[in-house]
Amino acid sequence: MTSGATASSTAIGPRHRTFGFVSESRSPAAPRVATFLLCESLSAIGTFGTMIAIWAYGAYRYHATPGQISLYGIAFTLPGFILSPISGVVVDRLGQRPTLMAAKALGVGASLALLSAHSFGALTLLSALHGVGSAFARPAFASLPPRMVDDEHLARTNALMGMTEQLSIVLGPVFAGVAIGLFGFKGAFVFDAATYALGIVVLPIVHLTPVARDPEVHAQHPLREAVAGWRVVATNPLVRRVILAGFTLHVLYGSSMLAEPLYVRDVLHQSPSVFASLQTAFGILLIAAGAVAARQGDRMAKFGWIVTGVIGSGISAFIYLGTRSVVVAFVGVTVWGFFTGVIGGPSATLLQRSTRASLHGRVMAADMLASNGAMFLGLALGGVFVGAFGVRAWVVVLATAVVAMGVALGLSDRADRRTAPAAHPVQPSVDQPQDAPPVPR
Repeated sequence: MTSGATASSTAIGPRHRTFGFVSESRSPAAPRVATFLLCESLSAIGTFGTMIAIWAYGAYRYHATPGQISLYGIAFTLPGFILSPISGVVVDRLGQRPTLMAAKALGVGASLALLSAHSFGALTLLSALHGVGSAFARPAFASLPPRMVDDEHLARTNALMGMTEQLSIVLGPVFAGVAIGLFGFKGAFVFDAATYALGIVVLPIVHLTPVARDPEVHAQHPLREAVAGWRVVATNPLVRRVILAGFTLHVLYGSSMLAEPLYVRDVLHQSPSVFASLQTAFGILLIAAGAVAARQGDRMAKFGWIVTGVIGSGISAFIYLGTRSVVVAFVGVTVWGFFTGVIGGPSATLLQRSTRASLHGRVMAADMLASNGAMFLGLALGGVFVGAFGVRAWVVVLATAVVAMGVALGLSDRADRRTAPAAHPVQPSVDQPQDAPPVPR
C-alpha cells in the first residue's frame, strides 16, 4: 500500500479539526461515519422496499399485468440511463451532500405522493420520480468515501458502502412485506418516506474534506463538461477496464433476471418458493462477500480481484442455470453471490484512486450509465435468445462470453503492467503535487 497522497487525497490530513479540537474522525469505525453508514443502509433498504411496494400496489390495487408492472421497473431505471451525464456534473459542481439532500427530499415527496395516487399512470410517474432521485443519489453516494475517510481506510469504506446496496437487495423485499403487512400499502409508503428523511438527517454529521475546483474543466462548455467523465474512461486504461468489467457483469445480471424464473419453472420444474430460496442463497453470500472485502481492505483493492469476480461469475452462472439438479443450482447461485459481492468495493476504490477528486461524480455517473445500459442490453438479448433457443443454450453462450471477457481484461492488465511497472499513475489533481505516487495494483 502506497502511503503518499493519491487522487482521493485532499488538502486536509488524517486528523480533522472541529471547533478548535483535533479528533480522529476519518475512518469507517469513527462514530459519525459508522452512524452514517448504518442510517444509509436503512435508507437504501427503504428505497428498494418502495419499488417492491409500488409493484405490489399496482398488482393488487389495479390488477396490473406483468407488462404493466415491468413498466414500473423501466420508469425507475431509465432516468439513471438518461440523466447520468447531467447528474455527474451536478455532483461535482454542487457537492455530494447538497445533491444527496435534494435527491432524498425528492424521494420523500414521491413516497408521500403515492398516498394520493389513484391510477396506473400516476404510479408509473412516481416510479420515474424515484428513479430521478436515484440517478443523482447514486454517483453522489459512490463518490463520498474519498472525502469522508483517509485513503488508508478507503477500500474498507467502499466495501461497507457497497454492502448498503447489497443489504437493500436482500432486505428490501422483506422490509416491504413487513411494512405492507403491518400498515397496509399507504402505511408502507409513509414508512418509506421516513427512511428517505433519515438519510437527510444524518448527512450533516459526516465531515467532508473540501475538493478544489478544477478551473480547466469548469471553464468548458456545459456539454463538454457533461462528457468529461467519459473522456477519463477513454484515456485511462485502468478506469476503462474497471467499467468494462462492470458492464460485462450487468449484461449477465440483466439476462439472468429474465432467465431465472423461467429456468426454475421449466428446467428445474420447481415452485416459486424454490426460486425465492435461490435468491435468498445468492443474497446471503453477496453480503458475506462484501463483509470479507471490507475486512481485507486494500488487500482486495486490486484489479486482479475484479477479474476473478468476472470469471467466477461467468462460471458459477453456468453451473447455476445450466444444470437440472436443484442441489447443484443452489451451489452455483451461492458461489455466484460470493463472486458478485467481492467486486463492488475494489471497483469503486480503483475508480476513485485513478481519477481526480474533482471528477469523481462524473466518473461514477459514467459507471452508472454503463451498468444501466448493460442491464437493458442483457434483458433485450435474453428476451430474444431465451425465447429462440431456451435458457440453458443461452446461458452457455453468455457465460462463455463473460469468462472470455474476464480473461481478456486480465491479460490486458498484465500486459500493461509488464510494459510499465508503475502503470496508470494517479492523474494529479489541482490540490495534489505532480509527483503523486501511482495507484497500487
